[in-house]
Amino acid sequence: MRKGLWISAILLAGLFIWGVGYVLTPENGDAEFQKMLEATERVKSFRGAYVGTTQTSQHAERLWELDCNRRILHKQTQELQTGANTLELTENQFLVGADQKFTRNNDGSWEQTKYTSVQYSASWYCDNLAQGALRDLLPDVRAMLRNASLGKGEKKTVNGLRCQDWNFTMLSRNSGQRGSVCIGLEDHLPYEMTTDDGGHYSYTDYNRPTKFDAPEAVLQAASSPGGSN
Repeated sequence: MRKGLWISAILLAGLFIWGVGYVLTPENGDAEFQKMLEATERVKSFRGAYVGTTQTSQHAERLWELDCNRRILHKQTQELQTGANTLELTENQFLVGADQKFTRNNDGSWEQTKYTSVQYSASWYCDNLAQGALRDLLPDVRAMLRNASLGKGEKKTVNGLRCQDWNFTMLSRNSGQRGSVCIGLEDHLPYEMTTDDGGHYSYTDYNRPTKFDAPEAVLQAASSPGGSN
């Protein structure tokens, strides 16, 4: 009788320890995605790239470089639109601080304008990055934590760094998107994201000095008093 009680107690203890371990390191990825969210909040600079298709284009390539130490965001887009006539669209912009924008014209010159709203300015992107709320330059981790089903994939190497793939399926009313995010094993930052519509995102150069191929006016605006507010 006593032997049976001891065996039952040992089994219950084992189940308790397993349950605590599962809560602390759940296989559904919530803990890893929370670590990713916290890691991105400490990022001050990085580069991102996208290759895929959009609703209006057959092929699209996008590049973005964000330096929150100087409050500069470089965005470059190239799209091949199809229809009656094939049209190639390109856009090259530098956003500086809270209200300045530099756009490259077709003749190679740069046009400087000012934002009427701080939204989507370089400062706005940097403030959102610090709050873990940057949605269009990095994976939308907060939305994934709220509305995604997560599953563990394989470990792999992306741009020379080891990362763990996590598959996701969005379960919100507005999105049923599927894809995967590869999270760095050591720093918990995202290094690659793929989506079921053929999109491929890559992220590199976290917290490294950013060298912009920018006109002098951009660098002067970023270094001027109040230019990086």
